Amino acid sequence: MNELFIYMDDSGVLNANEGTFVYAGLFFYSAEEYNNFIIRYKSIINSIKCKYCSSKKNCNNDCPEIKATSRLTNASRRRIINLLKSQKSYAVLINNQKIFKRILNNKLSRARFCEYAQKRIVKEIVSYAIKNKAIDSLLTLRVNIKIDENNAKSNGYYNLYDSIFKELVHGMKNYDYFIMHKPLLKSSLILRVKKYNSKLHYGIQSADMIANFIHRKFNQNNIHELDFVTVKLFLP
Repeated sequence: MNELFIYMDDSGVLNANEGTFVYAGLFFYSAEEYNNFIIRYKSIINSIKCKYCSSKKNCNNDCPEIKATSRLTNASRRRIINLLKSQKSYAVLINNQKIFKRILNNKLSRARFCEYAQKRIVKEIVSYAIKNKAIDSLLTLRVNIKIDENNAKSNGYYNLYDSIFKELVHGMKNYDYFIMHKPLLKSSLILRVKKYNSKLHYGIQSADMIANFIHRKFNQNNIHELDFVTVKLFLP
């Protein structure tokens, strides 16, 4: 059995008032690979977190969550980002100005588009893994997707679980162009989609950090600084 762990967060807002929006994070081919990363990530966080704690003089062991929005020094932020750049990362980069206004102006349509973006990037990651022989499409694949619980729930026709499962196992039909996209997997799929409190989950925290960094560079049109990203998808 093959296994894939995907940690996801977003950065920006999908609306007409903001230029870009991003889903991004890290992915791993095994729990061991992920755990090895977390040991290194926690080591950095533990070494800097006291610097950013408002109650450090009267420590109650309720450590602050180090997020992309934390007021980190350049040195501390660079340590984190350099580690994240060394891992397998992904991003779906959305140009809000190219999305139809009827989508941006409708809450349900925005939710469906967000779900579509998440589904597409998961498909791209799996496709990348198959092409690079990290995943065998003939074997059962277990995909573990872990998302920040603050991400908006989709009200689309499919929920994210069903949408991803259908895409990978059954394929999807594009009714506008009468095209059938073949499934990527020739065996079974075990899919788990769970939401977590980022304060309690280092994997989600790392996704927050990399998503914010990627979004900032994308918003500045510094695409060349995103060469480290393993899997990129531009939408629409």
